[in-house]
Amino acid sequence: MSEHLEYAPEVTPPPPLPSFPVRVVQLLAAPTRLFDALRERPVWFVALLAGALMVAASIVVIPADVWSEMARAQMMEAGQEVPVDLSTMGNVYRIGGAVAGLVFWFVSAAVFSGILAGVFAFVLGDRISYRQMLSGYAHASLVAALGSLLVAPLRVIQRDPQLTLSLGTFLPGLEGYAGAFLGMLDLFGLWCYFLVALAVTRFDPRRTLGVAVGVTLGLFLAFVAVMAIFQA
Repeated sequence: MSEHLEYAPEVTPPPPLPSFPVRVVQLLAAPTRLFDALRERPVWFVALLAGALMVAASIVVIPADVWSEMARAQMMEAGQEVPVDLSTMGNVYRIGGAVAGLVFWFVSAAVFSGILAGVFAFVLGDRISYRQMLSGYAHASLVAALGSLLVAPLRVIQRDPQLTLSLGTFLPGLEGYAGAFLGMLDLFGLWCYFLVALAVTRFDPRRTLGVAVGVTLGLFLAFVAVMAIFQA
């Protein structure tokens, strides 16, 4: 009587989750390796907190007198009476902006991750969860947070807390809606959303990069297009 031996198929263990500093390096140098690890272990809190703290730091390092000058310019443009001493208002802008940046970072990550997960999972039928999308978004947005820190010295030198490196930076002189739209297309933000698209293709390998980029950047551009209406 012959015996039939059944062999269970080999299961490849998921890649180990690197430490947070290693994940930051991988995000910049080898993002596919990072997102492969996050597919099975979609952690997000530390990355999101680190990004929020970097954004807050990029606001706090700008001196209060720079914020005061911005407040004075805004009040003059609005035709309001400008107080002699705006130092208190400068500190309010500085600290209030840092706190608002912390809160907005978490809220925007939750909202945008939910929208993207809904589009990819429920509209396009991808096998991707909200937690995976939040994990990918939290890590990809570190690029935008790092960008804020890198631009902070330029904001101090130019004495402009709202200075960004955007497509509008390379097309100076544009006014109206076009100027507002291109000015809001932050280069680090575009990089961030490309990484989000790359994360989607690693979470569900069936999804092509072209479609993922089209969806993520399309939603980002649509959001900017709406916001630019109020900035024009």
